[in-house]
Amino acid sequence: MTVLTTPRTHTVRRRDRRTGRFVKTFTLTYSDKDGTHTRRLPARGIETVGRIISRHAERGEAWDIAVHDSSGDVTFDFACFT
Repeated sequence: MTVLTTPRTHTVRRRDRRTGRFVKTFTLTYSDKDGTHTRRLPARGIETVGRIISRHAERGEAWDIAVHDSSGDVTFDFACFT
């Protein structure tokens, strides 16, 4: 089994279909057996991926889950983590 020592970063930049403006993104960070993962996603993406990560956490397969806003503060605004 290969253990990664550097964090993986996945970035997705989204535009609002109606306005063409970029949507506010958040940073989701979590750890699992493969290392630390970081994803920059819009709020809708955080809810989608967050549900999956929450299920993994319930089984003990993911931990150290945090969502940060653009200023770096931890935010608790997502229902998938309550």
